[in-house]
Amino acid sequence: MGGSGVTGDYIWALAAAKALRFPVIVHKAEGVPSWVTAEDLVVAISYSGNTYETVSCAREAKARGATVLSVTSGGKLASWAKENGLPLALIEPGYYPRTALGMLAGATIGIINSSGIKIAADKEVEDAADALRSTSRGEGETIARALAGKDIYIVAGCGLFDIVAHRWRQEFSENAKAITKTEFYPESAHNDMVVWQLLHNVRKGFVLIEGDGRVCAVLEDLLRQIYNDQRDTVVRVTPRGNGVLAQLLQGSLLGGYTSTYLAMFNGVDPRDTSITGRYKEALEKAGLS
Repeated sequence: MGGSGVTGDYIWALAAAKALRFPVIVHKAEGVPSWVTAEDLVVAISYSGNTYETVSCAREAKARGATVLSVTSGGKLASWAKENGLPLALIEPGYYPRTALGMLAGATIGIINSSGIKIAADKEVEDAADALRSTSRGEGETIARALAGKDIYIVAGCGLFDIVAHRWRQEFSENAKAITKTEFYPESAHNDMVVWQLLHNVRKGFVLIEGDGRVCAVLEDLLRQIYNDQRDTVVRVTPRGNGVLAQLLQGSLLGGYTSTYLAMFNGVDPRDTSITGRYKEALEKAGLS
């Protein structure tokens, strides 16, 4: 869920890029899907270790006989994994979950690799670290300046890079408190794109996350035209790095920098996500904590 959940999206993307011979499914809900059995491997990821949906999923998966791996900084998930003698990757506590993406991704890759599934080679992880080090805060500040003062933001991604668009939306919501929608191409070419037939009288900031492949190349050329027709700001972002993991993480870090500077320019506190506490309180009142 949230900042932890996007880690699962990246694992899915790595698996898709490597054409693994088994499905990788990201589940972001209470419990586990009905088809989970003792033949399945389940990786429970929660930075705090107290995410209700993740903890309930891990417990139910174990009850069904599935192999359960856990990635967390502590909390209920860590205690439960230790009590049951299950594989556990502990990461450093004390961060905002959305800022711990690098640690979560590294720990998740490590624990999956140790289970016998090579989801990413050491060189891929090293290349990702290099890509992150090459990303400056100044890049995010430049993009944020171009986007500041808009009423709504539209972040589009194509192919595997729709995950990066999803991450940017989350970061804009949490850090900048900015109303943001995502468009996932090529799917959105069949529906979401239609909204741009009209010229909308609001201040819009478009972010186009550029991906790979022939269809994405066609769509990106088209989207630049369509977005420019809206007579507002269009920013193109090309995630960089050697390999899918590097590009996903680099693009995500840039989104984090951009959203934090956007928060500053908009005069809001990027650290404050107190409204999410109301959901946790509602769960506790319902006996679901």
